[in-house]
Amino acid sequence: MDNIITLILICAAASLAVNVILKKFEVESVIGYILTGMAVGFAFDLQHSHSLEVIAEFGIVFLMFTIGLEFSPAKLRLMKKEVFVFGPLQLVGTALPFFMIGHWLLGLSVQVNLIVSLALALSSTAIVLNLLTKSRKISGRYGRNAVGVLLFQDIAVIPLLLMVSIFASTQESVPALLLEVLIDGVVVFLLLFLGGRILTPHVMEQVIGTRSNELFVGGILVFVVGAAQLAHGLGFSYSLGAFLAGMVIAETQYKHQVEADLTPFRDLLLGVFFITVGMQVNPVFVISNLPVILAVMAGLLLIKALILFAIMRLFNGTRTSVKTALLLSQCGEFSFVIFETAQVNGLFMDPKLGQVLIMAIVLTMMLTPFLFRYLDRITSALVKGPSRRQPRHEEEEDETLDAGDAERVVVFGFGRLGQRVAAHLDAADLPYLGVEHDGAAFRECRERGLPVVYGNAGQQQFLQQLHVEQARAVVIAMSNEPRILQVAQALRSVAPRVPVVVCVSSPALREELAELGVEVPIDSLEQTSVALADAVVALEALQAPAPVRG
Repeated sequence: MDNIITLILICAAASLAVNVILKKFEVESVIGYILTGMAVGFAFDLQHSHSLEVIAEFGIVFLMFTIGLEFSPAKLRLMKKEVFVFGPLQLVGTALPFFMIGHWLLGLSVQVNLIVSLALALSSTAIVLNLLTKSRKISGRYGRNAVGVLLFQDIAVIPLLLMVSIFASTQESVPALLLEVLIDGVVVFLLLFLGGRILTPHVMEQVIGTRSNELFVGGILVFVVGAAQLAHGLGFSYSLGAFLAGMVIAETQYKHQVEADLTPFRDLLLGVFFITVGMQVNPVFVISNLPVILAVMAGLLLIKALILFAIMRLFNGTRTSVKTALLLSQCGEFSFVIFETAQVNGLFMDPKLGQVLIMAIVLTMMLTPFLFRYLDRITSALVKGPSRRQPRHEEEEDETLDAGDAERVVVFGFGRLGQRVAAHLDAADLPYLGVEHDGAAFRECRERGLPVVYGNAGQQQFLQQLHVEQARAVVIAMSNEPRILQVAQALRSVAPRVPVVVCVSSPALREELAELGVEVPIDSLEQTSVALADAVVALEALQAPAPVRG
């Protein structure tokens, strides 16, 4: 199909229909996208669409950017064990048995065997992080383990692709190639990370000063795509540039709003990515070779899960280790990238065997959402009771949010009213966080050292990134009545149980807020009238003549 617009329209319509049906059975949308790709690819005899693959690659780019937002350099230092200990052990430990199978059973050459083994050791960043993020499990113990391993894998993709280039290179010497990569890596780091940290805050201030949401989103898109293109132009993956760009933004006060604005782009482009994965599945080939494909799939899941469990058990309790192993037992999207690069350079296995392997990888990815949904049940079935090595309370896997998220009061609107509310909260020793969408007011508060972040309080994605459902209470310190109603509606969608305090003067607005379940609407007219009346009574008391004593 030559017309990319027609192809996108067909994929969009088909995925919409498939996912609407699957959602009734609580099936993850990832499965719907893969099934859509299978159906469209089979109907139009498409196993690859270069235009779609280019678009889909930017789904991974935006995913890696949002990962970077979650892991600032300070947070990455706190996760050094998960990234730089668990990651290398998992990659090497998993690749080793695959290499032995390729050597003894399949008779692959050393170069091809090494590429295939390391590619199979990778897990799916797109699926796992998507599931962890949506379920708010990314900060739990097994979530941290999984994220650390995935981050190392994403970093390892760069030398893996370099290894393919070295194996395929016949003219350029290996030392010269390594030196070139090292120089390019230093340039990428200096330009994106160090340069970005210096320039980004100043550029963001100018963009926010325009008070234009369109320019804010446009500026972030330029930054993300530009960083990805810069890394790609210097021989690295798009994902590396996006990840570094995310780490730069992670240390600014714009992080929550940036993530909220880019989430729709990420989810949409990830959907395209999974559609392209499904296009690689040939239903006829799968049916005719189903026993072999299922056996390979089971072997991949079993080998990866057992090895990862053995590694994790050295550092974690049994339940944590089981959950981490099951969550990362699938193969990943970067496996396809490495296979495709190797095939282009003549470093891949027999076509039929390679097709079986690709089908098995896709099935492991499709199985992951179901494993995640029943992760607790499967773990409980495999592990009877708490681990002997660790107390039961250390085995808990629930997300561990920052303590401040559950204790603080969030004040939406940090103008003069919001700042006065914050001063009273501060005097009462109640921690608070201010949220302001006006660029000038936000900068003024930051210069005064007040705890305030930039963001649109009427946007549900922003409220989710802020974890507003964990707040002690919310104060809407705004005067614009339509804006108050918009924020209250968004709050009730995201955090229906959090107490909301707001000051209103309109009876109609008070009724609408009451219908939304706002428990503490303060009538400003009533409060003002009471204050004025009290002031008059006080004056009368002062002016009254003193009683005559006789």
